[in-house]
Amino acid sequence: MEETKLLEENDGGRYALKGSWLWGALLFLILLLIDQITKIVADVYFVEIAGANERIALIPNMLELCISYNRGIAFSSFESSSKAFKIGIVVVTGLMMLGLAVFYCKVDKRRTVLKVALVLIVAGGVGNLIDRVYYQVWDPETVAIVRDGVRDMVRVNIIFDFGVCNFADFFITGGAVLLILALLFFDTDAIFPVGKKYKALAKEAEEKAEQKKKEKENKAE
Repeated sequence: MEETKLLEENDGGRYALKGSWLWGALLFLILLLIDQITKIVADVYFVEIAGANERIALIPNMLELCISYNRGIAFSSFESSSKAFKIGIVVVTGLMMLGLAVFYCKVDKRRTVLKVALVLIVAGGVGNLIDRVYYQVWDPETVAIVRDGVRDMVRVNIIFDFGVCNFADFFITGGAVLLILALLFFDTDAIFPVGKKYKALAKEAEEKAEQKKKEKENKAE
């Protein structure tokens, strides 16, 4: 009886409010604030103070601060697309972020790398979604002289010219990299699990899968 109680407590702890989505929600809010504050500061400085054509070189010919507005998606793709298509992008993006948030809440809290990756991706996606909705990028009548799309302020030209990005883009990219690392090395379902923690999780998942398989076979008999 005592063993069963301990097992239930430990299993419940994997999905506990305090240890699972609460810290994720806090991290999400911090990242979202970073994204929105940097966008506001860049918007005000480059448009109202320095001028929209101003450039600040952080690393000459590699990294600079500026202001740019994107009414499309990554690399200004689909900027001239139809109103319906752009509304579709906004709706699909919103649904994807919601889906990832729900998935995050269902993931075992011990899968740390995967959970951090999901928070980064959702924070970045929501950050840019706010701009798209606020500036109504689907409506050509809302196009202003300068402020008319997702606010970007960091031009990255390291090896390749990645164009002008914002912190939301960096969060999405970082989350995607972490997601790949999780799937390869640092997760329950990792192809090549490394470290005691993830090897143990992978073994546990394998044992559970084997147990379910046996249960199905027993029911079939």
